[in-house]
Amino acid sequence: MRGLAERLDDIAGQAKLYDVTDRAIRGADRRRRTRRFAVSALSVLAVTCVIGAVSVLRFGGIGRPEEGPGRLEGVPPALVLPLLDTPARGSLAGDTAFQSALLDRVVKDPEAYGLPGDRSLLRVLFAGDLPGNRRLVLIAGVTARPRMIHLTGRAGTAARKLELTGWGDVEEPVFREEWRDDDNRGFALVFGPAGYDVSVSDRPRYLADGTVTREWQPEPSGYVMRDTSRLPPGLRVRISRGTDVFYEAKVASPGTKQPGTVDPNPLHGRGKAVPRAAQAAADALAYSSGLVGPGIRYVVLWSDDLAVEDPNGTGTGTGQVATVMALTPEGGGPYLTVVLDASPEPNARTHPTAEGVLGDPDRSLIVMRMPHFTPSPSATLQIVAPPSAVRAEVLGAGALLKATPLTNGVGHVDLSAPVEVTVRAFDAQGAVVAERQFTDAVRSAGLEPEVRGW
Repeated sequence: MRGLAERLDDIAGQAKLYDVTDRAIRGADRRRRTRRFAVSALSVLAVTCVIGAVSVLRFGGIGRPEEGPGRLEGVPPALVLPLLDTPARGSLAGDTAFQSALLDRVVKDPEAYGLPGDRSLLRVLFAGDLPGNRRLVLIAGVTARPRMIHLTGRAGTAARKLELTGWGDVEEPVFREEWRDDDNRGFALVFGPAGYDVSVSDRPRYLADGTVTREWQPEPSGYVMRDTSRLPPGLRVRISRGTDVFYEAKVASPGTKQPGTVDPNPLHGRGKAVPRAAQAAADALAYSSGLVGPGIRYVVLWSDDLAVEDPNGTGTGTGQVATVMALTPEGGGPYLTVVLDASPEPNARTHPTAEGVLGDPDRSLIVMRMPHFTPSPSATLQIVAPPSAVRAEVLGAGALLKATPLTNGVGHVDLSAPVEVTVRAFDAQGAVVAERQFTDAVRSAGLEPEVRGW
């Protein structure tokens, strides 16, 4: 199996592809980081695209950070200035001698780090030991085009021995990072500007009406740091001030293994059984959601063969697609769609619109842009409606754009992205049995929507 860094290089060249791994999704929007800090790739069939990619970093490659205007002086953008003015977090936040030694390194050779040589323009945003036997230091420059660097090593490593393993642009006011090895040991880290309340929630209840209920608990440290080998199902972070939510998103995938083999037969005969894709989607959904155990049932909502076009050629042919839901005792649950190509060892894709939360699957409507392997988005909007639905209409700005018959509630229309539409499903008597808004303007958010208040 190829290393993660190589796989990220491949994905980075195809900006609109969505690979079925947490880190690969982030990699599609980033320049490559150094191989020394990368971890080995997990099986593409065992993981899922689900961390909303909010990291402020766009990692550089091996060597020195590139130079450019605004790197060494100027006023930072107002959006990120509060993050840059945040006091250091982490277990070494109070170790002034350690931080001073770090800044001495930068000031003595600023060109090696791509940061200003003026100590007053440097900020240590994080310094500490993390699960996975890691030590991480984040240093940023307070400039017009602020850069942040990673210095890393094993837990306990002295300041002078930490290695520069990544750098990138500070573009957003929330930082998040995840590192884990092949045994799922590592850390997930999220923090934002000072002056906000930080709270967390896990083990949500997915109700039959499609809503999600959560209980939130304060995070006294002011940032979220978790051991990836011990993540509970559905862990989310909220950064807020009063009733105003500044940021809310999933922390990281629990990495849970889906026990046993999923029944590949789709509910109500929607499509045909495709065991390989059904199992891939179930494994990915379990990895992402952490939902396993008594009362949790993985069901295939729709599956079928699918013609796949692979720009590299190796995967072109008849692939498979499956939408799988983790049905909880409360009657609802998250779902995820996976497309496999025709390769002997199939590659997988999902899409930000092909995941989410449903209520009762017999009453719910899914509308999604089909996952694809080509650089351009698929024109296909797939509809999976209640089994009683025989027809669907797609409306934009109140006007009918497309209509299609449905078989057991399943059909599709061709409508090129981007669109913002309403989809209605009708039964044989002409009554609306389900309705849903659809937009291509969504981010991969981890099953539940990401909230950005900036």
